Amino acid sequence: MDTLVKKSFDSNSTIAETKDIPSNVHRSIKCVLIILNSLQVFLGLTCCVGCLFVRFDTVYIKRLVRTYLMPVVADLMRTFGGSDYGIGYAINAYDTTEVLRWVALVFLVMTFILLLPALFGISGLCSKRSWLMTTYIVVTGVLVIAKIALIVLCYIRPDVIQDWIRTPLKVSLQTTYRGDTATDPVSVTWNLLMIKLSCCGVDNGRDFEFSRFNRDFTLQIFNQTLSISNLQTPLACCNSASRRTAFEPGACAKYPIRKDHTHYFEGCLEKIWSYVTQYSDAFILAAVVICSLEALQVILTCVFMELLKREMEDRKRRKSRTYRKGSDFFFPSVSEESLM
Repeated sequence: MDTLVKKSFDSNSTIAETKDIPSNVHRSIKCVLIILNSLQVFLGLTCCVGCLFVRFDTVYIKRLVRTYLMPVVADLMRTFGGSDYGIGYAINAYDTTEVLRWVALVFLVMTFILLLPALFGISGLCSKRSWLMTTYIVVTGVLVIAKIALIVLCYIRPDVIQDWIRTPLKVSLQTTYRGDTATDPVSVTWNLLMIKLSCCGVDNGRDFEFSRFNRDFTLQIFNQTLSISNLQTPLACCNSASRRTAFEPGACAKYPIRKDHTHYFEGCLEKIWSYVTQYSDAFILAAVVICSLEALQVILTCVFMELLKREMEDRKRRKSRTYRKGSDFFFPSVSEESLM
């Protein structure tokens, strides 16, 4: 008798242990998903802080830009230092918030991409609402597919990505840029960029054929009035020595023929793209890791939902069994043997 009781007790404990296995897996998956989504929320909040910092800071970013571009600023000071063009005022009044508003927009988009799916995921895991988890799976899956497509596109057709960047740059250069002596943030940025990268225009100097920049202006240099007219490109497209020549000022911009005097044939977009592609391996590796983690989150969420569904079904089954036992106690059913 004791042996039978012991066996029945061992069998019951084994059943209880096997029932606890899915619940343990269920809890482990939930913990992993909450950790991953919390990390994603942290990254989203970091991007949000970066967006606000880039959009509204007027001190630290300007200081960083001036430190990085100190040789360029010194070059401009040497070129226009004794003139009536207030290069010092233009640099001091340089508004980085106006120039970097597109960077702030990129940070804002990244904030929404990171935060929204993670918030859906955490809300669904904590409340066990299937529609929240389904939304999380769909949104994250779409983002993973979009990121993979973008990675493949960058690798196979980089010219398509360059075209996306080229269009707004050309619009800015041909409609907003005002020339060497302009003090607005966009013009100052283009001048600093072309001198820093030794480039001219977006693709080359021909981009200035339809530009509205000031081609005729007068400079007062060392008590001498110098008239510069009919410029084909800004003086920023010339190399440093050609900009400060005493023989026919602006000749390098009027007749941009000699490659040793001008950067007419070198576009800024190509220089920027070459600089960015130096870190392409790191970018691709980071994107692959992020996509892999997000795909893992989608798979784990699907498993979590399936385990949750089975757990709900088991609860309903146990509830119905308990109800039947109670009803049989109060209203015993008539068996076939008793009828016979």
